[in-house]
Amino acid sequence: MNININTCSIAIVILLSSVFMMFLKDEKLFQRFMDTLNSEQKEIYHKIIKERLSLYFGGMLLGILIGLIYLFNTKKSNRSICIFIIIVFITKMVVYKGYPKSTYMLYHLNDSKQVSAWTDIYTYMKKIWMLSFIFAIISYILIGYSFN
Repeated sequence: MNININTCSIAIVILLSSVFMMFLKDEKLFQRFMDTLNSEQKEIYHKIIKERLSLYFGGMLLGILIGLIYLFNTKKSNRSICIFIIIVFITKMVVYKGYPKSTYMLYHLNDSKQVSAWTDIYTYMKKIWMLSFIFAIISYILIGYSFN
């Protein structure tokens, strides 16, 4: 089977990094942040989470739709599913990052303890995003070598 390694490499790394990221969330860090919030702030935080989840899933659904349009309108090849995965994840990311947000939690924090706890979450999420990407690349390389 002749697979376009570049396209499928990108698709596998994107897919694996998303899976790894799901398992690396530190619930204690989020709970520590929640413990600093008053009830009004918690309500705002839950609304923000709901909005961001809607953007995430909306972007995912739009990506799936665009990916399906691609699949149905192109000649089938060994890399079609890889391109589909790339379309889905890039569309999801563009929608999530590009769509205007109604507010940001940082605007609703009142003291340095809250800001510090939120910064800890932000820093941690940025770190696990990068780690999940590195783990995905390493996994891809290991999987690739195991088939040689």
